[in-house]
Amino acid sequence: MKSDIDKLLENIFRSEELPSLRELFEHRIKQLNITKSQAYDALEMDKKSVEPILDNDAKQVDTIKLLKIGEFLDLDVEKTIQLYLNQNTAEKTKELNRTRKAKFIFENFDLAGLKKLGFINDIKNLAEIEERIVAFFGLKNIFEYKDEILTRVAFSKSKISTSEKQRTFWIKVAYAQFEDINNPHEFDRERLKQLISRIKPFTRNERDGFFTVCKALYHAGVTVIFQRHMPHTQVRGATFVVNNKPCIIITDLFKRYGTIWFSLMHELFHALYHLEEIKTRTFHLTGEADLWLDNEEEADDFARRYFLPEERYKFIIPTISNHFVVQKYAKEWDIHPCLIYNFYCYDNPSYWPAFHKYDPGLDESVSKINAMPFNKETVSEIVLEIKNNLELV
Repeated sequence: MKSDIDKLLENIFRSEELPSLRELFEHRIKQLNITKSQAYDALEMDKKSVEPILDNDAKQVDTIKLLKIGEFLDLDVEKTIQLYLNQNTAEKTKELNRTRKAKFIFENFDLAGLKKLGFINDIKNLAEIEERIVAFFGLKNIFEYKDEILTRVAFSKSKISTSEKQRTFWIKVAYAQFEDINNPHEFDRERLKQLISRIKPFTRNERDGFFTVCKALYHAGVTVIFQRHMPHTQVRGATFVVNNKPCIIITDLFKRYGTIWFSLMHELFHALYHLEEIKTRTFHLTGEADLWLDNEEEADDFARRYFLPEERYKFIIPTISNHFVVQKYAKEWDIHPCLIYNFYCYDNPSYWPAFHKYDPGLDESVSKINAMPFNKETVSEIVLEIKNNLELV
């Protein structure tokens, strides 16, 4: 919500012609049929106090004196200040606007975090920061950042924490990328269901499997990209709705190959069964507190049972330390062995160090859909290669 000060400043920065305080003063004394001296007496001010304010020559203006003049001219407080600032010099007006922009930047961005990401170079150079943000998102001005579609569902509190600023920024970057990719294929829910039934074997192809699945999903109207997680956030994945189509981001929150497959299936469950609910909010984050969806456990359970049904999990547990046996059954069940280890470690966290060596890592598998936004000048530059990769037949 805009403050009264913001509204006042917006009025000041408009280019419409307004009368000056001098013009209104001269008109007022004619209207009252009095002399200037009588006007000074009515104001309880001398000529040396009144004239510099009327002519914008005062180096410093006493607020009470300015408001008294406004009262004499039959103006309310807001109009008095607006007229005084409107007749001020262009440089002073620019100075006010710079202050307004600086306030907006401090309120909405975690500058230290953005520097750490490599998005900005210097947290003190506000003009450069403004230029970077405006160019990156393709905005008309810095204030449009808060007018984007996500503002209504992001964080409307007057005081935003560092983590919320970073999360909001991450969301806006993600949404902008999906808008720019603009998947041309209609969302086909039945085709998505068919694709889901055939995903498991692709987990065994460490280099190309994940991308192959993402490409097939793209042609079914579901866009999937990968992006590094941001500091101060715990987002493992996210489902957006852009142009009535599900769009999914998978992150490297835990930097595990098995986790990206689990996260993908989790988000696809939301795309299948909660799309209408997500549409009302524009997005859903997995791994962060969510006030809207209460079915995270259901989505997790779906993803887990999809890759490793309960009876198979119970069967393999007694031999979990025998890698040869785990490999044998993983092949028989058409899944990558690291998924078996992942599910076991979810239940027994102390075993992560022991079984981490069986996870192949994820860098190669996501390379063709890896959005690395902070080394690019604009969102369009980020998604160009990804879009080309996804659209190749």
